Amino acid sequence: MADSKPPYLDLRLWPNRSLAPRHFWLAVAGVAILFLLFGVRFLLLGAWPILPFMALDLALLAWALRASYRSGEAFERLILDDQALVVEQACPEGRRRVTLEPLAVRVELQTFPDTRNRLWLRAREQRVAVGSFLSAAERVELARAVEAGLARFRSAGREP
Repeated sequence: MADSKPPYLDLRLWPNRSLAPRHFWLAVAGVAILFLLFGVRFLLLGAWPILPFMALDLALLAWALRASYRSGEAFERLILDDQALVVEQACPEGRRRVTLEPLAVRVELQTFPDTRNRLWLRAREQRVAVGSFLSAAERVELARAVEAGLARFRSAGREP
């Protein structure tokens, strides 16, 4: 039985979500109760044409929160072992898996005049954006972590 070494880097990244699934339904129910109270008031005032618009607003709120949760299912996983640096990206539209040669990988942190930045992993002709859903500070930390993992890999005697 072969000894399996732990990877030099194994990171799983996902978007920040501030609203738990349980609270999603509580928020929609709270707005529905509020709309019901206002709806009764408008109905008593004779302004019944407002009611369908309130129902549409509630449906759009539920749809928007659901779409936000669906985008929250996205994740990225970076695994650096003896063979390759694998970047696996998943989003609601599908999955993508990119394999990079570890010795050729360079970490590029592209900064802009404001506080924004972008993180790229480049290996020869391949360039992969990583951590697009993270904050600028989190991308800086991620760049450091990937560089540290690559340094561990290279110091293990694999540099030509």
